[in-house]
Parts: sequence; structure tokens; C-alpha cells
Amino acid sequence: MKLFETIINMKINRMSTDELLSIGGQYGIQISRQQGNQIVQLLRGKNINIFNESERNTLLAQIAQICNPTTAKQVESIFKQLTNT
Repeated sequence: MKLFETIINMKINRMSTDELLSIGGQYGIQISRQQGNQIVQLLRGKNINIFNESERNTLLAQIAQICNPTTAKQVESIFKQLTNT
């Protein structure tokens, strides 16, 4: 299971804006390219562990500031699916 967590975290922490916008579109999350760039800058190189509740909640709060609380809730739903929490 640890390998699975590592792969997901690596993907999230190294995601490009285009990848983020594509994944967001697949899940019906509307974000602008500018918001996508800000989120990617937030993630890049930070080694955020979405399986850690504290780190995940901090990230979601930052996403809510960039986008809006509704978008952060949608992202939280995706994270919950990935982490089975």
C-alpha cells in the first residue's frame, strides 16, 4: 500500500498545469488556467502527502483561497476517493 501512496503523492507533487486542468475536467471541476498555475506552484516541490489528514486539510484550505470553497470541496472529494477516507 505504501508504494501506491508514494506514486499518487509523486504524481500530485509533480503535476503540470495542463495535467491538472485535464484531471479537473474529468471530474467536472472548473478552474481557470491562472488558478491551475497557482495550484501547481503551490504543489511543486513541497512533497505534500495527501494521505496525511493535516497536510491534506492545509492544502485544501490553500486551494479554497486560490479558487473558492466549492472547488476545494470537489478536490477533497477526489482526495477521499484516492485515500479511501
